[in-house]
Amino acid sequence: MLKVGRSFLLVFALALFPGCSTFKGAVYPDVPVLQVPKTATAPVIDGKLDDPAWAKAAVINGLRPSLKKTYQAQIDQVPTTIRVLWDENFLYVAYACTDSEIYCSGTLKHDDNLYTEDVCEIFLDGLGDGRQVVEIQANSQGLNLDMMYVFTGTPEYTPERRLTAKFCDQNRWGFREWTMEGLSTAAAPLVRDGKTVGWSVEMAIPAAVIVKRHGLKQFAPMEIRANFMRYDWPVNPKTGKRNMLHMNWSPVLAGCPHISQAAMGRLILVQGE
Repeated sequence: MLKVGRSFLLVFALALFPGCSTFKGAVYPDVPVLQVPKTATAPVIDGKLDDPAWAKAAVINGLRPSLKKTYQAQIDQVPTTIRVLWDENFLYVAYACTDSEIYCSGTLKHDDNLYTEDVCEIFLDGLGDGRQVVEIQANSQGLNLDMMYVFTGTPEYTPERRLTAKFCDQNRWGFREWTMEGLSTAAAPLVRDGKTVGWSVEMAIPAAVIVKRHGLKQFAPMEIRANFMRYDWPVNPKTGKRNMLHMNWSPVLAGCPHISQAAMGRLILVQGE
């Protein structure tokens, strides 16, 4: 059973019933768009990427630097491919992460700050108005973090598409104690020609929470807002220390994907494979 505190229920109600507001989140013309096909056969979530269903998935080839940054050449050294499918009950996402050194201590637990090591990350806004966002992280062991953000006012953005500091101070609520019932994640080594060249992760993200504010329980042909991120932690050869490499589908300011709903890309769920 999903367990949440009284404060969560109050804030959630305020966010979902804000009077007569019909505001829909800002959509910039340059955000990426992905047409996501429906699959008749669900992939097995084991991290291995060998299910035939993935061959018919929508594909994102490569990620981009954070907003106002110019380290694309470094990103290109650790390329990422993302595949996306859907059926009535789940959004399926697969990451293939090329990496010569996987940074994973093995000491982190569910809902810890997984982004402090190599991780894949997804943000989803089912209604697209910037008022409720789900965050999912998964690392090279298949460990995950699931978290919900609720925003109790009409979002206000800076020119960089980040929520204003004042708005966040007054209206942003994050619930790490929340649990996404039915979420499944798994990871495996990424093997090519018999050689391990990185890691892969698969996710099955349940529809119920994502489409709840549409008055639905299942996905249908529709549009949802999303962003896909990957964080890698290579060693800086000059300092010997690790520095986070931010990689984005739709670029946002570094460290701000959870408060940059206006920059989210568009997932168009379409009928048929």
